[in-house]
Amino acid sequence: MGVDLSKLGIPTMAEIEAMRAGKPILKGKTRLEETIKARPLTKIDDKAFKASVWHRDRKRCRCCGRKVQQVMGRVPERGEVHHCHGRTGDLRFEVRAAILVCLQCHEKLTGKVAFKLQAIPSKTFTIRQGTFTDATFPIEFKRVA
Repeated sequence: MGVDLSKLGIPTMAEIEAMRAGKPILKGKTRLEETIKARPLTKIDDKAFKASVWHRDRKRCRCCGRKVQQVMGRVPERGEVHHCHGRTGDLRFEVRAAILVCLQCHEKLTGKVAFKLQAIPSKTFTIRQGTFTDATFPIEFKRVA
């Protein structure tokens, strides 16, 4: 009196168990994973990042105090955003890890001139890769070479 499931194309329990043998049982995502996936990523572009640094530092060089300008030419008053720890990974658009400096001081910080300056932070912050300079607090500059 039973219906033959093989004629309907529906597999039997024995066939399903044979197909699953040796394969892991996949579980769904956790609620935390679903929440993280649903949360939109914060989009920060280069222009907004630089504008934040300029605003925080009040258009003044953090090293010498000179009032800086946004100009294309290579003049001493040119303001440049210096990434204290490079521009890789999570630090690329991290405002806390960048300072506004004039062109002359930027060359001293990067070692492109006769001597080099080193930024010495008063506070630091920690993220995945390690501990870094927190530029929202005062920074001292020391001649190292």
